[in-house]
Amino acid sequence: MKLKLFLKLIRINHWIKNLFIFIPIFFSSELFIGNKFIYTFYSAIAFSFISVFVYIINDIFDINFDRTHKEKKNRPIASGYISIKFAFIIGLIFFILGSCLIFSISIKAFLLSLGYFILNFFYSLKLKSVAILDLIIVSIGFVIRVYIGSVVGEILVSNWIFIMVFLLSLFLAICKRRDDVYLYEKKNEINREVVFEYSLQFMDKIITIVSSVLIVSYLLFITSYENDPRFEPNYLFLTFVLVILGIFRYNQITYVFKRGGSPIKTLLSDLFLQIVLFFWFILF
Repeated sequence: MKLKLFLKLIRINHWIKNLFIFIPIFFSSELFIGNKFIYTFYSAIAFSFISVFVYIINDIFDINFDRTHKEKKNRPIASGYISIKFAFIIGLIFFILGSCLIFSISIKAFLLSLGYFILNFFYSLKLKSVAILDLIIVSIGFVIRVYIGSVVGEILVSNWIFIMVFLLSLFLAICKRRDDVYLYEKKNEINREVVFEYSLQFMDKIITIVSSVLIVSYLLFITSYENDPRFEPNYLFLTFVLVILGIFRYNQITYVFKRGGSPIKTLLSDLFLQIVLFFWFILF
């Protein structure tokens, strides 16, 4: 099997999502504490392995639809380059390795990972076709990642962080779904069945709502009392400008450039967002 096909099967470019596991240790100002960083790093690797099985199961369930899609038909399973049986075995191996690794670090983290797997199994089986619920489930997955980071790092995480992660992932999920709805309404391209339950007008309204609440939540977080002992308030407020820039830019990408369909591709290809994210990280 070619390396390129293998990497595509395990969706290695999607592993970047698991950086959310580092959020607790980052915001706790304990990023460079040896043991905490090591446990968090290995947990992110383990969770990435578990996620591989989730992606493969999703591709197996979607195989008939993917074969008729102009882009997804090139996926390893849909194209027939890798058989369902072989792909399932690969996914199962990754799942077992990831489960054993994260179990050795923390039983709670293992149970959270198992819960993530079960949730996404039913998501792939049926729930992805249930409007609104499909968006919520995706967002819950990112909140679970943050919980795992807090457990393995033994870090008490502010409720504001959980709220912001949920809202940010919800915002990105809605923008991605809006792209599917746009292709359906304007070009009659069907990327997933749930698009029949949405409209562009509805997607635009909830993007506006979630964007607004996300901005307010971040402002409340950086001005909250719990941050006073650790950060200089005046400097911390500067990060708010970068958050505004990032959200505005992503709205521009979604509405003007019509490229909100893949948050991962957008982040890896958009220099503006990369610069904003870099300076936010350095400033924080």
